[in-house]
Amino acid sequence: ATRATATRIMTSIGTHSGAFQADEALGVWLLRRLPQYKSASLTRSRDPDVLKPLTIVIDVAGLYDHDQLRYDHHQRGFFETFDGENKAARDGGRPDVTGPESATGVFKTKLSASGLVYKHYGREILCALQPTLRSSPDALEWVYTKMYRDFMEGLDANDNGIEIADQVRYKDGTSLPMRVARLNSRWNEPAGSGPTETERFEQASALCGSEFGAALEYIVECELPARSLVEEALQARHSVHPCGEVLCLSSGGCPWKTHLYELERSLGVEPLVKFVLYPDTAGMWRVQAVTVEGTAFTNRLGLLEPWRGVRDAELAAKCGIPGAKFVHASGFIGGHETNEGALQMALKTIESSR
Repeated sequence: ATRATATRIMTSIGTHSGAFQADEALGVWLLRRLPQYKSASLTRSRDPDVLKPLTIVIDVAGLYDHDQLRYDHHQRGFFETFDGENKAARDGGRPDVTGPESATGVFKTKLSASGLVYKHYGREILCALQPTLRSSPDALEWVYTKMYRDFMEGLDANDNGIEIADQVRYKDGTSLPMRVARLNSRWNEPAGSGPTETERFEQASALCGSEFGAALEYIVECELPARSLVEEALQARHSVHPCGEVLCLSSGGCPWKTHLYELERSLGVEPLVKFVLYPDTAGMWRVQAVTVEGTAFTNRLGLLEPWRGVRDAELAAKCGIPGAKFVHASGFIGGHETNEGALQMALKTIESSR
C-alpha cells in the first residue's frame, strides 16, 4: 500500500505555463480520467529542465513520442491525424505526409495536444466516463469516432489555426475556445487581485471537462439508442413495403438522418431509402423525404409537386388518399392521419418517379 501511494504521489502531468487554451485545459482533464493520472500533480512550465522528469507532458517541449509520453504538436514537420498513419511524425514528419492532402484516413485535420491524448487514450477515457461501453466493442468504436467528429475535431482545428470555412461570414464568440480564453487574466487587471494563473487554468480545465462529458452523455444516451432504432427499422424495411424504400420509426423524436446514411453504407443498402415515416407529438403520421447526404434541402425524392403547399380536403382530393393533412411547399415533408395513409403518400410518389 505504501508503494502504491508513493507511485500516485510521484505521477505528474506537465503542460506549458502562461496563457492557456482549451486544448491543453481539456487534455489535462482527459488524462485525469485515467486511473494512472487521477491523483497526478500538475506542473505548468516552459523550462525543459522542469518538464523533463515529469511522467507525461502535453502541448509543450517540442516532441511527440507516445513511448516517452510526450504529446506536443507545435514542432516543425508534425502532422498527425485521428485515424491516419504517420509513424515518422515524431522525427519531423515524412515527405509523403505533410498535410491534409497527403494524410491517410478519413480525417484530415491536424491533431492538437488534446487530440493526441484522445487518439491514444480515448477509448479508455470513454469507458471510464460511460462504463456501459466496456461491454459493447462495436458501440465503443462508434462512440469513439463520433465523439471525435462532433467534439474533438473542432478543437484540434481551432488550436491549429484552421478556419471552419474558406470564407467566414461571422465570428462565433460563444465557442468553447473563446470561453476558455476569457478565463485568462486580463491585461489591465491589477496584479494579485484575482485568482492565480493555476486557479484560472483549473477553472478552464473543469469547463472543458464539463462540455466533453455532456457531449459524450448525449451521444451515449441519445444518439446510440437512436442508431439502434434506425438499424432495426432499416433491417425491417421490406416488411413496411417490398420496395424497401420506405422506413418506419416508432418514435418521432428520434434523430435518424446521420445514422441512416452511415448504416446504408455499412449494410450495402440498395436501393436507398427515399422516405421515413414517424408519428409526431400530436399523433399525426409524418412522411419525410430523405435528403441527399451532405445537403440540407436536396431530397433524394420529394413528395409529388401537385401536392405541395396543399392541405386537408383539397390535398386528399388531389392525391386520392382520404385523411391526407398537408404537404410542405418544398415537398420535403407531409402528414396523414394514419400510418397507412402516410405510407400510401410515399408509395404514390415512388411509383410516379419510375
